[in-house]
Amino acid sequence: NRQWGAEKKNQVDFYNRRFVAGELDNPSFAGIAKAMGAEGIVVDRLEDVGPALKKAIDLQMNHGKTTIVEIMCTRELGDPFRRDALSKPVRLLDKYKDYV
Repeated sequence: NRQWGAEKKNQVDFYNRRFVAGELDNPSFAGIAKAMGAEGIVVDRLEDVGPALKKAIDLQMNHGKTTIVEIMCTRELGDPFRRDALSKPVRLLDKYKDYV
């Protein structure tokens, strides 16, 4: 999705909506595939995913042609898998109380 989404989300959440170095400017992977002699398909809409995959399978199975399907995703930042990932740990046993 043209970004380091998990890192950007952590920065946005923990640093007052500020972030740095999370955006990526990728080349077209479908274009690279074509330049190397393979097929490349760019998918911009959800309803085009199925037909693109069917075409890629057909090209591989019936024509022996490798295909890269480049699916463009939203840049929406999802919730982290663990909300406590950057929180200070809670020490439940006395013997670990000095570990920070």
